[in-house]
Amino acid sequence: MTPDYMAAEQEFKKAKSYEERIAALEKMLSTMPKHKGTEKLQSDIKHKLAKMRELEEIGKSKGAGKRGGVYTIPREGAGQAAVIGPPNSGKSSILGHFTKAQVEIADYPYTTRILQPGMMPFQNVQIQLVDTPALSQEIFETWMTSVIRSADITLLVVDLSSATLLDDIEFIRSRLKEKKIELVRRSEEKIDPEGLARIKTLIVGTHLDAEGAKDNLDALKELYASEFDVLSMSFLSGEGAEKFPEIIYNALEVVRVYTKTPGKHADKSDPVVLRRGSTVADFASGIHKDIARNLKYARIWSKNKPDGLRVPRDYVFEDEDTCELHS
Repeated sequence: MTPDYMAAEQEFKKAKSYEERIAALEKMLSTMPKHKGTEKLQSDIKHKLAKMRELEEIGKSKGAGKRGGVYTIPREGAGQAAVIGPPNSGKSSILGHFTKAQVEIADYPYTTRILQPGMMPFQNVQIQLVDTPALSQEIFETWMTSVIRSADITLLVVDLSSATLLDDIEFIRSRLKEKKIELVRRSEEKIDPEGLARIKTLIVGTHLDAEGAKDNLDALKELYASEFDVLSMSFLSGEGAEKFPEIIYNALEVVRVYTKTPGKHADKSDPVVLRRGSTVADFASGIHKDIARNLKYARIWSKNKPDGLRVPRDYVFEDEDTCELHS
């Protein structure tokens, strides 16, 4: 490659906006020697250039410049999980497999260009998964930090058949840390007084059926099991997928509480979802401030307690408790 091409490649790696990236790619293409040995590289750059131009147009049509490029998806259901990862890691496949969202899944990178939510059922609740644009040295949307900060948990998805999966994980972790986001197994304080966000994260390995994937999974667990819960799955065989919704539900650290009117049966089709550790008083406050103010006691139907047990305002709920409030 010519010195001009190498300089343009460095410009591309340092570029922060679509405009800068497009200009660098165009310069790379124009300064590249044109012969049979560079045909594949020419094709790759043209494909990347087309994607960059498409992403730039989407950003303009969404008004990204006016809003600083910050996109948000309103939280729905029992909790929100941001699905992040490098290109072609299987993020969109997770959304397509576990939700009814219409997703574009392809074997080329950067298929996901904007945020795409989908609702994943687990028993009688729904969990919101949000697919996001890929994170890589070529593209790292600045507004993605807002998405990750606002999510309840993050799923860091990697392809277990990729030779670069460890580098991909470390790149994403280090780049997010530069943006004051730390991916952790557990977070007692989501955002500290200095503005550092500690986001509860699970590593999810896909393509478990691929050659060498299980060896890579063993290496992944050996390196990261002390820092993160590591999941794995195959969309072809279904291995590891059946327990996924339950694992994500438990990771959200919430409880379902059923409401009951005196003399009637509880409605267990539409539970109230509360943070783990919530009390009867919290439950009453969420219904109406007057109910909370006049609350005297509650009766609880629980898996591990006598039916109709009378409890005080500071009773802490267990998952799937039924609560009857008394003023």
